[in-house]
Amino acid sequence: MNVSATTVLIAEDDPVFRRVLTFTIARTGLAVEAVCDGAAAFDRLKKGGIDFLITDHQMPICSGLELLQRIVDDKSIGKIPTVLCTAKGLELDTQGLKKKFDLVEVMHKPFSPRRLSDLITSAVEAIRQDVKESSHIPLGIASVHGNSGVHTNA
Repeated sequence: MNVSATTVLIAEDDPVFRRVLTFTIARTGLAVEAVCDGAAAFDRLKKGGIDFLITDHQMPICSGLELLQRIVDDKSIGKIPTVLCTAKGLELDTQGLKKKFDLVEVMHKPFSPRRLSDLITSAVEAIRQDVKESSHIPLGIASVHGNSGVHTNA
């Protein structure tokens, strides 16, 4: 898989954790864009070109769950493979959230950023293989980006 053709959007309000995630994912060759809340993430998703979403659960303005619901409600965005990160642990119905929003994973903080990078790479490879085999391209995976890099809006 050409990882540089994959753009990951991070929605995380904690600036330190956002930088750690951005740095870790960018080191794998993936292009990364980062925003500080769910509203900014939704605006960026509407523009297209995002292949994978990592969102925090608790954020100001628009939480991760509100963002996920907005994505479901807005058919123009299409399916975006998503990981929800949370510090809530046992307070959330992890399996219920995975099923409701078709999440790749719910990761409980603290977690290994390397594990997250591996998860993203595996998920994108699987989706691209499905696309190749079915010879149609779903929304959210259609765009290909040639430049790897880090872009932040926070």
